[in-house]
Amino acid sequence: MQERSIIISKVSQIKNAGVWKNFSASAEVTFAPRTLLYGFNGSGKTTLSRLFSSIERGGLEVRLPAETTFSIETSDGTVVTQESTSNPFGNNLLVFNTDFVSRNFEWDRSSTKGIAYLSEKKVDARKEFDEVTPKLAVAKQEAKAKEKAKAKADKDLSDFKTRVARNIREVASSSIYTQSYDARKIQGHYSKVSFGAGRKLSEEELTKNQEVLAQRQPLPTLSFFPSLPASLIDWFTAGKALLAQSVSSIALKEFEAHSDALRWVEEGLHYYDEHSVSDCLLCGNAFSEERRAQLRRVFDKSWTEALRVLEDAVRQGQAHQQALRDLYRSIPKEAEVTAEERKDFVENRVLFEAAIKQLGLHVGELIKGLGVRAANPTKEVAITGDIADFNIEEWVQNYIAVETTLTEVVKRHNEAFTTFAEMQEDAFTKIEAHVLATNQGGWSRFQKAVRDAEEELKAAQTDEKRLAERQLELLNDLQDNGIGADKLNELIWAYLGHKELRLVAEAGGYKILRPSGKPATELSEGERTAVSFCYFLTQLAAEDRKVEDLVLVIDDPISSLDTAARTHAYSLMTRMTKKCAQVIVLTHNTSFMNMVKREFKTLQKRDATKQVTTLLSLDCRNSGNGDERVTSLTTMHTLLVNYDSEYHYLFSLVRDAARKGTTDYVFLLPNATRKLLEMFATFCSPGQSSFAGALMDHHDTVKDKLDVRALERLVQIESHGTIDGLGTLPNLTLEEAIRAAEAAISFIEEVGKDHYTKMCVACG
Repeated sequence: MQERSIIISKVSQIKNAGVWKNFSASAEVTFAPRTLLYGFNGSGKTTLSRLFSSIERGGLEVRLPAETTFSIETSDGTVVTQESTSNPFGNNLLVFNTDFVSRNFEWDRSSTKGIAYLSEKKVDARKEFDEVTPKLAVAKQEAKAKEKAKAKADKDLSDFKTRVARNIREVASSSIYTQSYDARKIQGHYSKVSFGAGRKLSEEELTKNQEVLAQRQPLPTLSFFPSLPASLIDWFTAGKALLAQSVSSIALKEFEAHSDALRWVEEGLHYYDEHSVSDCLLCGNAFSEERRAQLRRVFDKSWTEALRVLEDAVRQGQAHQQALRDLYRSIPKEAEVTAEERKDFVENRVLFEAAIKQLGLHVGELIKGLGVRAANPTKEVAITGDIADFNIEEWVQNYIAVETTLTEVVKRHNEAFTTFAEMQEDAFTKIEAHVLATNQGGWSRFQKAVRDAEEELKAAQTDEKRLAERQLELLNDLQDNGIGADKLNELIWAYLGHKELRLVAEAGGYKILRPSGKPATELSEGERTAVSFCYFLTQLAAEDRKVEDLVLVIDDPISSLDTAARTHAYSLMTRMTKKCAQVIVLTHNTSFMNMVKREFKTLQKRDATKQVTTLLSLDCRNSGNGDERVTSLTTMHTLLVNYDSEYHYLFSLVRDAARKGTTDYVFLLPNATRKLLEMFATFCSPGQSSFAGALMDHHDTVKDKLDVRALERLVQIESHGTIDGLGTLPNLTLEEAIRAAEAAISFIEEVGKDHYTKMCVACG
């Protein structure tokens, strides 16, 4: 069987639709050209058919809850949701369910809506219709292609905005401004302004702003002041002058040749005066008063003052030297300065350190020279080398420039402490603009692609609408309900095996009549089912449909039919839908399910190269919240697939509940247990018409080995139940149902030990 048209490939999601609380399909739950869904009444079967009907009718079915959401995929990749219930199948999707019957039939008035078959009598209209129809098909494909192109353009733009937003979060990481930054902000920015190349940042600027954003709190204020120690420059100038002072201004000429002994002579004179020594202690000659007076004149107040000046200069120099060291050490580290000012700070810190080192070196040399001079005032100290060439005035001018810049940097850094939030916001704004400017070209390109795709889509949709409207005009002109009535009557007569009913065309529809010509107002349930299903099948070829393009959803077409009628309905359905692209059958009836299952499995065997058939189940369980049920779509249970009877499946379900002492199938278990026992009774007590009789037959065998009362209560309470339905909670409590399940399995084991063993093996 080849797929000639798109089909339903997956029901991906259903939420808030009755028992479909929050369903998401697993990977293996897919639809094939022939798909069978088996589920008990109350398991959400009709609700599922209404989702398909919503697609057929282009809007959410009124009998579905308003909050219903769903997602259904087609074989060409189209995804239909409750928000966009456009019909990708055109008029090729047809759904038969109770709503279909209600919409089309008024049984009390014995009337139904018409079926539009096309007349061949209006030649010109028919010719134009045949020309418009393929054009419309092409237009629909073109519109669908443009819709996909528009969706791709929208997605590309959306992905672009997401990427740019992520890029901004990454580039401006560790920022409070990016915690909730998403694609919506990108749309807002680009919609308001174009970000030119001038908004881009250099690597250095980008790094600087990133560092600002990375700060969790502002850096502490700085108390650094790059001012030189007070009077240092004056001291340096005076010190150089002291080194240049001549010896003759301090000592006698005769000491110039022996200047190293000058301080020794001074100390000796003081000793001789203090101890009234009259003779030289070295040579023994007389130390005359005249000689004493001459030496006293050498070491008078001016000499003492000169020594004090030199010694004070050394001490001051040492103090200035220490102050320079402290100043050098006090300059802040690079990391202590805000990123905004770091570049200027680092550049001037290098100049500052070099200047301080240079001055410190010369201060040290000057202190050393002054120390030598203070130890020997009459000894000249030559000013040579770097200190001789060092221009202190020029150095001061250069240092003032560095000092001024560093002072401004520190000031701006400290101001940043009080404006930290504004500074971070400014840094983020610059980074954001940088990323937006970098991606401006991409935005323009993707935005243009969206606009172009939208224009092309509108043009394609306009063309499709024009052709569709013309086709509808021609269709209305060509419709002939009489043709539909003839075809419908043929099906109904063949179905019922008699001609006690017939449909005649009337304004816009049909009237259902008896042979007497009177309206058939009291149709049996079987007759209603026959008429409505034949009416549905007659639509397959109506409105110029091609059967091989049809997707059919058929929900329980055998309601109220006896076995013979079910078989005929199945045969009719199989024959009429044989060439359809897809047939989806939903049923709660086990015998009808087995008929369809056998046919679908045969089709699969004929072509094992691809998936032709899918067998699914509506798995309805107790949610654990009171009497609330919840349904999911699953692959059909292996025991239902492999066996035509549900006996094995029921045995497995009941035995599982008995073993575990609990079950998720609260609604199903009591009736499943009763049905299992009824089927077993035909084996263990062929002469009995019910399990109650079988229980009497084997009472003595089982009375001491199982809870007979639990089985008696099950028979009494659930005697009128049906395995087909689970719309309400059973009359048995969960505890009673579990006891009945345990007793039922024990009964089968005691009465038919070999049978029980083989069933356990078969059911796994």
